[in-house]
Amino acid sequence: NASLTEQQLAAVAALSHAVAERPLPMNLAQEPTVRQDSSMAVLSVNKPSQASWLTEAVLLNGHQFYKWFTDLESAMKSETEEKYSQYVDTLTQHLQTCDRILHQVDSTLTQFDDLQAQHQAVATKTKTLHDACERLVMEKERLVEFAEALRSKLNYFDELET
Repeated sequence: NASLTEQQLAAVAALSHAVAERPLPMNLAQEPTVRQDSSMAVLSVNKPSQASWLTEAVLLNGHQFYKWFTDLESAMKSETEEKYSQYVDTLTQHLQTCDRILHQVDSTLTQFDDLQAQHQAVATKTKTLHDACERLVMEKERLVEFAEALRSKLNYFDELET
């Protein structure tokens, strides 16, 4: 590996300085601990996140810079993915809630249709019963009239007997 020129070292230092000024998200900022990497001394964060060592890395050559840059991109991608993963989880929960509500609405509509069918059946039976009752009342009135007519004719015979 070739050493970096003064201009390249200055560019890496400028990049390192620019990145160091960017504040880390609160979920990535933890108590740092010093750790030794095989090719660079870095400041590390206790697991699960190792983001703060990315801003405090001492870079000595191009390979270290590319490794550092790859780790930085990975940490940023992980942070973004976590945010979107939480958003997907929230949307999934809302979708499940909507599915449950839709199922309840479908069930309610089915029960309402059954209730309407039962109401129609009761209405039909009630009308049939009402019509039968009206026929019976009319028949009763005819029979009462017939009985009165018969009674008046029988009264004639009753008077003759006495």
